[in-house]
Amino acid sequence: MSSLDPFTQQIIRNHLFSTTDEMIQTTVLTAYSPTFSEGFDFSCALFDTKGRMVMQSRGVGVHLGSLVGAMQAMVKRFPAPKPADVFITNNPYLATHQSDVVVARPMFCEGTHVGYAVNIGHWTDIGGMSAGGCAGTSTHVVQDGLIIPLSRLYAQGVLIEETRDFILANVRLPEDDWGDLMSQVSATAIAESRIQSLAARYGVAAVIDGMEAAIEYSRARFLAALKAIPDGVYEAEDFIEDDGLTDATYPIRVKVTKSETGFLLDFAGTAPQAPTPVNATFTSARAGAYAAIVALVDPSIPVNHGIFDQVEMIAPPRSIVNAEWPAPVYGCTFEMAKRVPETILKAFAEAVPERIGAGSHASGNNLAGRAYDARTGTEAVWYNYYEGGQGATAAAIGNDAVYFWGETSMNQPIEVWEHKYPVLVDRYAIRDGSGGAGRHRGGHGTVHEYRLLADHYLSGLGDRHRVAPWGLAGGSPGTPNRWSIHRDGVTTELGELYGLKSPSKFYNLHVPKGDVLIIETGGGGGYGTP
Repeated sequence: MSSLDPFTQQIIRNHLFSTTDEMIQTTVLTAYSPTFSEGFDFSCALFDTKGRMVMQSRGVGVHLGSLVGAMQAMVKRFPAPKPADVFITNNPYLATHQSDVVVARPMFCEGTHVGYAVNIGHWTDIGGMSAGGCAGTSTHVVQDGLIIPLSRLYAQGVLIEETRDFILANVRLPEDDWGDLMSQVSATAIAESRIQSLAARYGVAAVIDGMEAAIEYSRARFLAALKAIPDGVYEAEDFIEDDGLTDATYPIRVKVTKSETGFLLDFAGTAPQAPTPVNATFTSARAGAYAAIVALVDPSIPVNHGIFDQVEMIAPPRSIVNAEWPAPVYGCTFEMAKRVPETILKAFAEAVPERIGAGSHASGNNLAGRAYDARTGTEAVWYNYYEGGQGATAAAIGNDAVYFWGETSMNQPIEVWEHKYPVLVDRYAIRDGSGGAGRHRGGHGTVHEYRLLADHYLSGLGDRHRVAPWGLAGGSPGTPNRWSIHRDGVTTELGELYGLKSPSKFYNLHVPKGDVLIIETGGGGGYGTP
């Protein structure tokens, strides 16, 4: 129980949140790649000395929830951190996939260790078998990219050059990645400075007490809000539509038991892990579950350990939501981070229809390209993810052209792309008619058309190109995602043109200069009888 008065608790809690917000701004203003500076594909959080989340930024849900596993492992691996240490890892079985690199700085106030400042961000390239990642048919986790074990990057303020050199020797964009890494390090340094200023005002003991109070505040609000959800057992099913090598579908089944003290999520009956990177690690699947429960109960509650502690998840070992070595898991943030939370919410569609939306486009539709850029005489590597239509609700039509509701990523401006990469954007528009019909229609997706100004090698990892987003209460499904190539006056679906097993999972396809790559994202499902 906190000894601080409620007024001081509130001041400290808001200071902690503003600290994470300033971490975001620092990252954006000092980053090198458009993935960070324009796309905001990173997240920031503060943890206590036990590795419990205290405060998170407005960030990507799967990033923040997955940090639970990464930070618990970090605290165990480095039990006695020193001032100005900085730790790094991207182990996909501790967090998400290899491109999401975790940077953690222990924060010290007047010589006392009070917690950690953490930044997790998606590097544009992390090595592996395809530039920019997104190798849709990799069959081993090491093919997806370099794995950085739990390591020190700085020891008491001194850069460990061997760690830096090893990482940068194994990626295609060392300058971009180093710039983005330094922005992450800078964000954690800003956080420590702000926490030190808080301690100078209220004392170190008050800072530690305030962190505990922030956790208890979220716990109390969450338990109070639980009362609006009827106790009971709820079940649902959804699918990963293929694995890129075969036509096999992979069901995701969940049984949610809701009680007055929280939620138990049981994924018994979910498909075994796939041979390709459509799998999720337990930590990343659990992060998706956290996002769903927060959205269901009350998304205005500050998310931290106080909520996580009320959500228990169990999943069969070596299943698609609890994959084990050497299963590739690169698509966990693209697909499973969307499929898991939507399946959970689908289970509550009849019990609390006012809180649930129909299915969304629910795919990162992630694409990566590699090309020789004659303008610079260097290799260009790009990576992008795409917004689409959200499902309609009982109250309103679905939102058009937004990223998945569990994320806060942003689109990357056309001008930046055309300046940095050998592409010309012929069209960027709403995909009219893609939302499912209903009393309230689903949101529309988007259309991106890239004219390639150089030969490209493309890799892709998407889903919901065959299985449409589902409607609710009699609403119609949305239109699926679709990728095509316009060549010699003819537009052909990419999978058909290249004779692929899957329309959305492939790597290193050669697409010649002059072709137009067309990305059409799906619309959300409709709600209610049209």
